[in-house]
Amino acid sequence: MNPTPEGPLAGIRVIELGQYISGPYAAKLLADLGAEVIKVESPEGDPMRRWEGGGGMSPQFAAYNRGKRGVVLDLKSEAGLAALLGLARGADVLIENFRPGVAERLGFGPEVLARENPRLVSCSITGFGPEGPYAKRPAYDTVISAVGGMYSQVVPEHILRPMGPAFSDLLSGSQAAQAVLAALHARGVTGEGQHVEVSMVGSLIDFLTEAASTYLETGQVAGPDSRPRRAQAYACRGSDGRAFVIHMSVPEKFWTGLLDVLEHRELADDPRFATREARVRNYDELDAELKQITARMPRQHWLDRLAAHDIPHGPLNTVADLFDDPQLASMGLVEEIDGHDGPLRVPVPSTVFHGSGRPALRAAPRLGEHDGELLAEASISIGGTAAATAAVTEGTPA
Repeated sequence: MNPTPEGPLAGIRVIELGQYISGPYAAKLLADLGAEVIKVESPEGDPMRRWEGGGGMSPQFAAYNRGKRGVVLDLKSEAGLAALLGLARGADVLIENFRPGVAERLGFGPEVLARENPRLVSCSITGFGPEGPYAKRPAYDTVISAVGGMYSQVVPEHILRPMGPAFSDLLSGSQAAQAVLAALHARGVTGEGQHVEVSMVGSLIDFLTEAASTYLETGQVAGPDSRPRRAQAYACRGSDGRAFVIHMSVPEKFWTGLLDVLEHRELADDPRFATREARVRNYDELDAELKQITARMPRQHWLDRLAAHDIPHGPLNTVADLFDDPQLASMGLVEEIDGHDGPLRVPVPSTVFHGSGRPALRAAPRLGEHDGELLAEASISIGGTAAATAAVTEGTPA
């Protein structure tokens, strides 16, 4: 197959029935790789459209739904279900993140989809999987990140407050996209599609494989400082109040080089820090020493010296700092595209395919923006009764 400029997934059609983050993010990842993604929404639309106003196009919705076409279907109506099945017959992938049993109740469960299109890869993203005492509960990121142990790894115990980003949503969306790609590869061998299940809580535990495996093997319970202590990672602040990080890991050369940077070679003779094992045990004491020393000079002074001595380090950027960082700016990770209300700056996919390229980025669709063309492709007539027409087009912008 000759490389195309549209991305490595050019020619793959994805139907997405997602809301909020996990399903939409999985489909966005596939769109970024060149797949054609059709977002199916209810007449009310994805609830994330209405976050922070935005006239149905909140920044959050725009972020997770870039590069898609959109159609409105009332899946509780016969006409809406018929339209969905018509689209599924010509698709390669269908992704949904409803609660377990909802797709079956509405008439498009995995068995129905397989009959309509045996080559279809269908993917269900749920909070806790299809069975078990929590399976039917509403699954939002805060709940899953708490149950799945993520917050215990990033939030100090004395700070009783959930913290972002949406870990379980994003990780399950990423794992779903990966699973879909694997299933497409398998279809290339067998000629048949399959149903893929991804749970948000399972995706978290898989991501926390180091902490989980360590506990299962040794009984040690990891917390927010376990990984930094073991990795010998530190955060410091210069005299100008600007923060940066240092990561020494295992090689002893980074520790001795840091002492040269700090001009405090005497710390090498301190029994608390003489060996890596000692520095792990006395992490808090060394952290306090480093903070005290680095507070005497501005951050750039330390960044320059750390770079000169080849010590792993970097500025602790906020989101506002990202786009002024000289390295990130040199990588071209932001692009201006045509938005619905004028130019729109967006982050671009970071993966580079030397041969197939990547598709041109497009803004997220307005609610029902592509109803006419997509329903026509699905061979669905919407010119009959007023009730049938409303079933598939209600909510379409004038």
